[in-house]
Amino acid sequence: MSAGKKIRWSRFIKADSKKGIIVPIDHGLSMGPLDGINNVQRIANWIEHPAANGMIAHKGMIERLAYRGLLNGKGVMMHLNGMTSLANDPTRKELLTSIESALRLGADGVSVELLFNGANEPHNLKVLGQVVDEAMVYGLPVLVMIKDMNKYEQASNRINASRQIIRTVYELGADAVKIQQPEDTNEIPAILDELCDDIAVFLAGGAKCADVEILAIASLAIKSGATGLCIGRNVFQRPDFSAFLSSLHSLVHTPLKNAAYAIN
Repeated sequence: MSAGKKIRWSRFIKADSKKGIIVPIDHGLSMGPLDGINNVQRIANWIEHPAANGMIAHKGMIERLAYRGLLNGKGVMMHLNGMTSLANDPTRKELLTSIESALRLGADGVSVELLFNGANEPHNLKVLGQVVDEAMVYGLPVLVMIKDMNKYEQASNRINASRQIIRTVYELGADAVKIQQPEDTNEIPAILDELCDDIAVFLAGGAKCADVEILAIASLAIKSGATGLCIGRNVFQRPDFSAFLSSLHSLVHTPLKNAAYAIN
């Protein structure tokens, strides 16, 4: 990492633990209004919680949150691509803005989402290659949200495919990757084995679920080498988001003291 990239990346993680919690709120472009992020006022209710090191949003939301002073002290990552769920092919995420726009808004990093379905790999790799090259000029960290849409009969094939996709984005210069929860969460250690030495891996929160369930999965990911969590709906759709974020903070930054959350 360049000096500028190191400084920007430091806003997404704690200096002592080298771990972080990022809350993505980019859902609105693809899914429309969601409970918890219906509008800026609803986001204001939880976004300033100290456990959230950073956030991910599209440029329009970043501008509105910044105007309200809600991003002070947070790592800000601008999402660059997307597609609405109303499109003929929602899995093809097109670039919608630029690195220059991210810099203008004061973003500390940029992100892209890539969904792999067996047909759009050339498009995905071209998008990522372009973003990494442009971000490198300005020392902006790049996080890639990945999801394998293919189905596998054997767990070993599913694990190997996940590992290959992580390695692919690493080879193209991404600094961090957000991975979906695998079909069997006990596969997390096998998926992450040794890969976390070379790229920061964040586990996604997925669909809303019970506190104990998401905490157990998160604990397994951290103990398997993940850099942190990238959790959206399981944060902003909780009635008691403050207690939950505090639990996540304790788990991520002191994982060895949270053995009760481990999956047996």
